[in-house]
Amino acid sequence: MGTFTIFALERVRTTDQALLPSELELDTFGGDAWISALPFRVTHQRFRGFPELPLMNTFLEINVRTYVKYKDLQGVYFFSLDANHPLTVLGAKTLALPYKHASMAMEEKNKVVDFKSNRLFTGNHLGKFAAIYKPVGEPCSTVQGSLDHWLLERYCLFTKWGNQILRGDIHHDKWRVNKVDAKIVENTVGPFGSPPESPLLHYALSKMTFVWPLKKG
Repeated sequence: MGTFTIFALERVRTTDQALLPSELELDTFGGDAWISALPFRVTHQRFRGFPELPLMNTFLEINVRTYVKYKDLQGVYFFSLDANHPLTVLGAKTLALPYKHASMAMEEKNKVVDFKSNRLFTGNHLGKFAAIYKPVGEPCSTVQGSLDHWLLERYCLFTKWGNQILRGDIHHDKWRVNKVDAKIVENTVGPFGSPPESPLLHYALSKMTFVWPLKKG
């Protein structure tokens, strides 16, 4: 359900385990933990068995996640999910997901994407993201055992509600991604401020995704 997706990733210290619920363990690749920022457009969103709702089926989002394990199951943990649709934000908050309302814009011309996001009601410089990017070359599948595969092929999310870890299962076809030519103008959506000057980047034109309701982990 996403269109024009970019992954901007950075290494973090394994000592940053303290940022997670104590029940979750930072997952690492070669001793490194990672954080990613994913800006994209959601299209054709609907609940299973129901038609698309005109006011709910399209919006912009940027989420910030890290990679975790819970009872040996690999998944992702979201630090934040910014969206420009207030009903989506309100509904997702009731599902224990850290959605934030943001002002967003996304323009695409000649395969160049201009994405801007500004989290509302923060009263400071946090929660801003701006990037201009375009795909390079042809899309390719990731190779099992590679860092790209480890980062992208994740099929569940974890969150905490009260004293309970909840899990949401995710299904999608395996990723096919392009390399990216990108300029990240501003990025303060993550927990560490600005990312490194040369992050690892991926681009996908579209991805159909199915998300199951949250359940006890």
